[in-house]
Amino acid sequence: MDGHANIQGGVMQTIPNPIAIFMNRSTKRQESRRQFLKQTSYIAAAGTVLAGTIIPKVHAASTDTIKIASIGCGGRGMGALRQALSADENVKLWAVADVFPEKSANAVRDLKREEERAAKVDVSPDRTFVGFDAYKKAIDSLDPGDVVLLTTPPAFRPLHFAYAVEKGMNVFAEKPVAVDIPGLKSLIESNKIARAKGLKVGVGLNNRHYNRTAETVKALQDGGLGELHSFFVYRCHPAHSLGQRGNMTPLQQQLRRIFNFNWTTGGFIVDALIHNLDICCWANQKLPVAALGMGGRLFRRDQDDLIDNAQVQYTFDDGKVMHMYTVTMNNTWNNFRAIVHGSKGCCHLGEGVGDPRFHEGWNESGRRFWTPQAGSNDSYQTEHDRLFKAIRDNQEWNEMDTGINATFTPILGRMAIETGQRVTAEEAWASTWAYAPNVADLTFDGDSPVMPDENGDYQIAIPGKATVSNPYQV
Repeated sequence: MDGHANIQGGVMQTIPNPIAIFMNRSTKRQESRRQFLKQTSYIAAAGTVLAGTIIPKVHAASTDTIKIASIGCGGRGMGALRQALSADENVKLWAVADVFPEKSANAVRDLKREEERAAKVDVSPDRTFVGFDAYKKAIDSLDPGDVVLLTTPPAFRPLHFAYAVEKGMNVFAEKPVAVDIPGLKSLIESNKIARAKGLKVGVGLNNRHYNRTAETVKALQDGGLGELHSFFVYRCHPAHSLGQRGNMTPLQQQLRRIFNFNWTTGGFIVDALIHNLDICCWANQKLPVAALGMGGRLFRRDQDDLIDNAQVQYTFDDGKVMHMYTVTMNNTWNNFRAIVHGSKGCCHLGEGVGDPRFHEGWNESGRRFWTPQAGSNDSYQTEHDRLFKAIRDNQEWNEMDTGINATFTPILGRMAIETGQRVTAEEAWASTWAYAPNVADLTFDGDSPVMPDENGDYQIAIPGKATVSNPYQV
């Protein structure tokens, strides 16, 4: 499989090219670039992004101030903002943007109250932007070579990334980087331009920047657990709460409760299991070539489109299998981790585990015989430290392909769950289904990409009827 070298967690890894299947299909069909753009839903917004002559300035000297614009000021946005402001001595928050006015205003207010960051906040009222076009205004207030933090709901990520790249900005993009295949295809095209311009791109796969996880993955790849046989990913915990809609419109509710809707985050599988799925693929140095899944609602009655159980069996081209299992129900088994089985025993690692370890046998009751020696670190901070260092030193740094890898795997699994079919990677890449094809044109005066029926309920994909081209086919 085609690959490229990439530094993650301080360890040089060779990771598969996530675009190979898609690009091979495009070559076979001999599609022109214009034809490709027409079939990609999100390109309507990104199509004006051309490889221009914008050359970003290089912040080589520590005395050069790097300005930051934050697009999305929710919980993860505020976390990323704090980490970005701590990643370099000479940075300043220059602009903020959110669709909700109180979030933009509160972000500036709260950071100005923090002693260690207040001096780095230089946001005037005319650079506090609100609305669906606020991202453009915030980005336009920067100079080429400054930094944009993209932390809105992932449905907007391809649109915002395309604009940031067009304007010559370095980018930190939170995971997942898209919610569907058209979004990933848009990112592929935009990232070609980002690489041509020499822009630095970080992606919020913080587990790849946790030193002990990186050391563990390297040990797995080097045979520390013997021959790797299979991989298991679990996320099981109590049910999510939607709350009352009150006087909010469907779109307002969905943007305030993003984790309850597929179009905003890609659904629970994409948003919540992406990290541990990615870690297993990283350890195996491959992406799955097919997935077989099943899931849906057993007990959930909240008026959203969140499922409450799912299982996926992923297959790699070497015959290895990765099992994913999730339940979000009250009073059921709680578990959150990844497990790798090899000929010498098992490894527990990833989100929900803490420090990784190797055990003899098939579970943690066996003797522990290996633990990483690397020191602990704040992986959320480290991913920003490395991005800003690359900007200062003008080093190559682009994690978007890794982000596309990581996002594709759970999207493939979601397709298998929705359809109840065995879905190949090639079939998945052929999908033209976009959860929010009008994401560039949303307004609070209009409808949401998904609307409830007369009873307030949302449509759920029905296995056996849903297809990769339309999960809501009936």
